[in-house]
Amino acid sequence: MANLAAGTLFGWSLVAEQATADVGAPGSAGAAVFAAAIAVFTVALLTTGRALRTVGPRRLLGGAAGAAAAGLGVAATGHHPLALWAGIALLFGAASGVGYGVAVGLAARSPAPRRGTATGLVVAAYAAGPVLLGVLAPAALAAAGWRTCLAVLSVVVGGLLAAAALLAPPDRTAQRGRPAAGPPPRRTVVLLWVLFAGGSAPGLLLFAMAAPVATGRGLTAGAAGVAVSLLAAGNLAGRLAAGWWSDRVGRVPALATALGVAAVSVAGLGSPTAPEVVLGSFTGTGLAYGAVSALVPAVTADRVGAGAFPRAYGRVFTAWGCAGLVAPLAGGALPGTDELGLVLVAAVALVPAAVALRMLAPGRSPSGAGGGAGP
Repeated sequence: MANLAAGTLFGWSLVAEQATADVGAPGSAGAAVFAAAIAVFTVALLTTGRALRTVGPRRLLGGAAGAAAAGLGVAATGHHPLALWAGIALLFGAASGVGYGVAVGLAARSPAPRRGTATGLVVAAYAAGPVLLGVLAPAALAAAGWRTCLAVLSVVVGGLLAAAALLAPPDRTAQRGRPAAGPPPRRTVVLLWVLFAGGSAPGLLLFAMAAPVATGRGLTAGAAGVAVSLLAAGNLAGRLAAGWWSDRVGRVPALATALGVAAVSVAGLGSPTAPEVVLGSFTGTGLAYGAVSALVPAVTADRVGAGAFPRAYGRVFTAWGCAGLVAPLAGGALPGTDELGLVLVAAVALVPAAVALRMLAPGRSPSGAGGGAGP
């Protein structure tokens, strides 16, 4: 519930153009507000690890509910560009980061044999939020306008986070004399960082350039729209399936398969080819990106333990933010949608990710249970 609400931040583009024009902001402000929200999201996630121990999941989600409802409400009612910066970038960005951090942190507490399934379901809910908005928003915006829609969303998002807070455990593990978990192993965190950055970069690159890449491969406008939908659907399906599968075959083999699917899919976009291959490459890239997004939290918990997970994953997650910034910039610097350039950008990212995964492979989970952590 918390991640379903928090993920609606990624539906901002549905109203960004109307909102910025209405408050008198320049056209580029919509993207800038979203970029700032992602930066705030990452900082909030970094601080959530320590707060989980001292404040507890219930209070954190309650605070996120208030911040999200207030942020969306400010954006819906304000008539100055600052309303968007304060409401969406600051308040809603922070609420989304806290909601995601708490949700994934709770999923990481699941027993190792079911941890992949739990994290997969939780991160899939985050991806489902913008998918649902993409289906419902166009008709609602046409009928009621962006301000009314954003006001309604503030009630829905705040309500979901508040309900999640009521269902979450109230425990604070730093109380009653219980010692805090030790710092996570630096080498493990660095390897997971490289794995997450490289494994997510091809998907982030394609998400940023999906429409021009599709048309550059000869697809019609309608087929390009289908390609973008398949990319999003693959992302959601990969998150749901990969965690469950990793509980059965192991985390490392599942991650290796995801990186292999990413490599094959990007290679399929490397030259003009049949529309079916292009559509399959979009689907495969989405599947691989979703799988990496689901499996990295699970393997992080396997390697560092549930107690150290919140702090460790906050650091590992900064890899996603870096990849989300660097990969689209590198792709945007290519002339047009240069086929060889796209393959090279993805290969540069995937190679160190594969090396990091190989270096992680010999380890075992702290619990001693398989948990999919072994080779």
